[in-house]
Amino acid sequence: MAPELTVGDLLNGLSAGDRDAMIRLWINPFARTSRRIGGVVATRDDADRPVVFVAEAKATELLATLPELSVGDLLDRLSVCDRDAVVQLAVNPGFPMAHRAGPVVAVRDEQGRLVLLLTEPEEAEQFGPLLPEVAVALGWHAPTQAPPRLRRAARPDGGQ
Repeated sequence: MAPELTVGDLLNGLSAGDRDAMIRLWINPFARTSRRIGGVVATRDDADRPVVFVAEAKATELLATLPELSVGDLLDRLSVCDRDAVVQLAVNPGFPMAHRAGPVVAVRDEQGRLVLLLTEPEEAEQFGPLLPEVAVALGWHAPTQAPPRLRRAARPDGGQ
């Protein structure tokens, strides 16, 4: 398995690119799908390691009005993050999941413009559900709290 991509690795990989080029996510190595980037969230994982999530845009119907993120925009957002933080992808706003981030690939779109793709590696790895605070920060979910648990009274016959 490839080592985890860090913010420093990503900054180094993007800095040589064109700041005006568009940056997108390229997920699902079995059926590649290009997605617009909708946000970057820095947090800590369950092991208290710094993690930066690069997330896909939520509302596909709004993509025509949403400005596309450029490499320069992403560089600006990442430059304030811990360079040792692990980069993960946040995908599927309806059922948010965290995925391993892979290398950056340069391609040309239909109009011949340079587009850099932050990929999911061939040996794709889904880490599980996205941290709830990240889904809230991205606007994918409203903040929620579990309802209080009521204690059940013991049965008179001592049963369960």
